[in-house]
Amino acid sequence: MLQESMVVSKSVVQGVRNTAIIGLNRSGLLAYQRMRDQMKSRENLIGIIDVNNKINLTDKSLRDIKYIGKLKDFSELVKAYSINHVLIAIDSDDISRMHEIINLCKSDQVDYEIASEMQDVVYGHTIREIFKDLQRPLQPSRRQIVYSIAAFGLMLLFFPLFVVVSIMIKLDSRGPIFYSQERVGITGRIFRIFKFRTMRVDAEKLSGPMLALKNDPRITKVGKFLRKTRIDEIPQLINVVIGDMHFIGPRPERPYFVEKYSREIPMYKNRLKVKPGITGLAQVVIGYDEDLEDVREKLKYDMKYIENYYSWNMHLDIIIQTVKVIFTAQGH
Repeated sequence: MLQESMVVSKSVVQGVRNTAIIGLNRSGLLAYQRMRDQMKSRENLIGIIDVNNKINLTDKSLRDIKYIGKLKDFSELVKAYSINHVLIAIDSDDISRMHEIINLCKSDQVDYEIASEMQDVVYGHTIREIFKDLQRPLQPSRRQIVYSIAAFGLMLLFFPLFVVVSIMIKLDSRGPIFYSQERVGITGRIFRIFKFRTMRVDAEKLSGPMLALKNDPRITKVGKFLRKTRIDEIPQLINVVIGDMHFIGPRPERPYFVEKYSREIPMYKNRLKVKPGITGLAQVVIGYDEDLEDVREKLKYDMKYIENYYSWNMHLDIIIQTVKVIFTAQGH
């Protein structure tokens, strides 16, 4: 099918955006039809890419759709059709595939955006309604009680791991076992977060506050392992017990970056409407921030989480994905 599709020129017209839609589902088809009907002069709609490899080309509903190939052939499709922009329209709960697609786009240097209800959640007028729902009586406090009890139980369960990791850190580099840092919590309240130390003690002495880097030289050997498995986050169970955090929620950021991003990204502070979490939807999809674009993308997922704040199915899905990251060491 791919060879039959490779009939377009590989040349890129200056200033024209060659866009492909990833996701042969209801969202993808709607996005395709909307783009086709509202085509801009400097945008070229290439076609649609299937994610799950279950396409039925005899389906009458696909008669007017230009299907160009499968996700497994993404790199070849990018070259064949000179694709420089994709619209990701997979199902919003398909977290693991979203992570894979974003990595493919970054690897092939293709710009991407997410064509889903997430955009409306971040920039739309529905945000006020979402936050109004979060004021339901008793629910948040009941959740905190359950989380605090569960976190205390996990601290007892993980005590042997605490001992082993503490020894590994002391043998690997000089400095304290734990790392404490100011973070911004719900409604902007400042609290101190606890983590296993993964960087040198003088990591930001000369540079000042900065985001994590790819192959970050500040990270210790043991620190790399702790970050890949997310074990460095386990001491935050203490934060859950005392009520600063939940298990799941937007990651708490440092005051310096909250102020910086609030100036550069619209509605960034809306993520402070709920308690931060040890893990979250944005974390299992994107991981650590490496640049401002990562922060923008993660905000969309934070808003998606807030929109589904009372969905236990989403919470369960995030927990499953987090456990997968821990046991497969897929973290960054």
